Amino acid sequence: MKIAELRNHPFLLLVLKDGASEGYFTPEFMHKTKQQLSDMSLRIASDNLSIIYADQIKKGCEIVLGISNLGLLDLCDNDTEQAKTILKEHGIVYCFRAGWAKYAQLKKVSPSYFEEISISSYALAINDTSDIRLMHTALADEGYKSAKLLQVYRSIAATYGASTLLVDNDEDVLKFELQKFLNTAVALLLIDSDKKVFTHTLYQQLNTYLTSTDKNLVLVKMETCITSFTEQLSVLTKGYLQDINLLDFIELKGIINQQENISLYIQEILELPITVANELNDDFDGGYDFHADDEDDIAYLRPDNQ
Repeated sequence: MKIAELRNHPFLLLVLKDGASEGYFTPEFMHKTKQQLSDMSLRIASDNLSIIYADQIKKGCEIVLGISNLGLLDLCDNDTEQAKTILKEHGIVYCFRAGWAKYAQLKKVSPSYFEEISISSYALAINDTSDIRLMHTALADEGYKSAKLLQVYRSIAATYGASTLLVDNDEDVLKFELQKFLNTAVALLLIDSDKKVFTHTLYQQLNTYLTSTDKNLVLVKMETCITSFTEQLSVLTKGYLQDINLLDFIELKGIINQQENISLYIQEILELPITVANELNDDFDGGYDFHADDEDDIAYLRPDNQ
């Protein structure tokens, strides 16, 4: 990429220009290459952009240039002489396909993340000297993070999920729900329970403990519970959760520390079965006796010994 930075053009165009001026590429080769670039640009524009106007055609050209540039750089590893040989022996379409293969790798890393990446991200103007490999690597790294989030979410939810798992592709939603799973894990340890999901009785036990115990004692025990819980996690899972700050338990600690309205706020940050959540908010309608014995109904639906 150094040559591109010095001469204010993408690497691919400089290789073609130098090769042509040196007589390495014949006029016929250059004409064919330009025609192939035009054809690929129109195809990209028609398949991936809106109704083709001049600006869409220009954008299609820039996308083809960027992806071909990525492919050539990957094939030659920034060696200009090798780049000329690759272009002469295999042609521009070969470079484009190599770049497209790199772009398509994002889908294998994380399909949901790939759908969010516009192909226009790979567009490269004729005076753009940025290193498209660095851009692609950054996108790939983000893709791996997205895939890891989903993997960790499914793993934790398999143990602490209280209802049918509906996976959302929104990363903020996944992190929000993942934090609730983690809060639940620690909260159950606070009341010395070996259960993984709250029942009505377990929740009342937690509420009684939090409202009747000195908050400093609760916070001290909580640190022990956090340590106990994290020791059960794999090294990779623990490291990832630390990287995204979900093992700090800031919200849970804050609610315990302030203690005001703790009974109201604590239920909002835990993973609770729908039956328990409904009972806590006086809107359980699972019985036939107009709520006369909702607690018994809940016990029937989810016995404490399960």
